Amino acid sequence: MALSDNPALQAALAESRQQAAEATASLRQMAAHLSAERDKFKAESARRIEELQREARRGDLGPDQERLQRRVDAGETSWRDIASGADEHPSAEAARAGLSHNLTELREELELDDAFLEADEAAREQQRRAMPEH
Repeated sequence: MALSDNPALQAALAESRQQAAEATASLRQMAAHLSAERDKFKAESARRIEELQREARRGDLGPDQERLQRRVDAGETSWRDIASGADEHPSAEAARAGLSHNLTELREELELDDAFLEADEAAREQQRRAMPEH
């Protein structure tokens, strides 16, 4: 009897093909879900950026942010240049200094937050387990 005529092998092959088809369908469904989530995230991010820009234009975020937004709107700079340090205008330097100060305060607060520290350590441990051994 040839291997291809063996009923047990044929059944195993059929089951293997079925499992592969199910796995492929599951992966496609997951990819579609992730794509939809990414699109929602991008849309929400764009909406939030537009709202922040409107608030800056109105002066709701303070005079420094209003000046920066005016410069961005006039094409004198971009938010990327402001953030990267390429924009050396005093208003951009002040914005970076303020951001640095706020990030330092946030880091200090998080270093005292036990729940954050536990979650951070758990995430680091999970990342270590996921990394291949060298």
